[in-house]
Amino acid sequence: MRMKVQIDRWPVKKPFKIAYHTFQHRDLLRVELTEGDLVGRGEAGGHPQLQSIEEAQDSLLQIQTEIEAGLSRLDLMNNFPRGPARNALDCALWDLEAKRQKKRVWAIANLPRPKPVQTAYTIGIASIDEMVADAVGMMDYQILKLKVDGESGFDALQAVAKARPDASFIIDANESWRLEQLESFIIQAQKFRVLLIEQPLPANADEALEKFDSPIPLAADESFHGLADVERLKNRYQVINIKLDKIGGLTEALMTVQRAQEMCMELMVGCNGGTSLGIAPACYVAQLCSFVDLDSPLLLAYDRTPGLTYRNGKVYPPDPELWG
Repeated sequence: MRMKVQIDRWPVKKPFKIAYHTFQHRDLLRVELTEGDLVGRGEAGGHPQLQSIEEAQDSLLQIQTEIEAGLSRLDLMNNFPRGPARNALDCALWDLEAKRQKKRVWAIANLPRPKPVQTAYTIGIASIDEMVADAVGMMDYQILKLKVDGESGFDALQAVAKARPDASFIIDANESWRLEQLESFIIQAQKFRVLLIEQPLPANADEALEKFDSPIPLAADESFHGLADVERLKNRYQVINIKLDKIGGLTEALMTVQRAQEMCMELMVGCNGGTSLGIAPACYVAQLCSFVDLDSPLLLAYDRTPGLTYRNGKVYPPDPELWG
């Protein structure tokens, strides 16, 4: 087996702002594993709080010999740190295995046959007018995820909800609130269809949520990194957001789904940005989740070909030519 690791730069439609960063483009790590005529592919994105894309590339090149000698997915999960590098390689290994067996990944993993699922569409932090225009321009999407910070939360929700009375909302504060801001937001937001509030408090201060009874479900994002975190977060959040770049691939993601279900926690699958190649494995996780946020190809200036199909607010499972 031979490995190729490459960084691809993808332009975004417009600068995308969250509470602690503005993305001007997306640098994505692409891994290709070649075995005879078979090629397995995986993709991951760097993240300012996880691992730079250059660090991800270097970390894989450092173990290239072990990978090409036949490193298994379980070996990778047990001996390599979580993050984008492990995700890209893990997904490439899944894709290669599917091609070896001439079966789909969902069948190998004993998952249900995938169906189209409704995804949220994400609106980054901008002026109120810009956020409203973005929401009105995506009428097919009935669930809108609003990125907010300590200044913009309720005003943004109120304006967008007025323009899109048909929509439901996920609010993502990306750690930017204090507990009193969360309390104030919830009081005002209950007259709107807010399905979920994602990571309201900083990860290092979310123990305050253990004594907070929220009428709107709270989801762990920056606080959640992998399988070992599920039990720790049980009394702070009702939902965990699984992102493959963060958890380090489909292998640990599927184990985490099982553990969360045992703990009676709801699941969300999200993304850190990427093309359809990076989102395709998460489409299988989405079959098991209550909340889905897999819209990142829609935020790019263009996508890979072939890409995922997005239609009527839903994302469709990948064709084998793309992945899996």
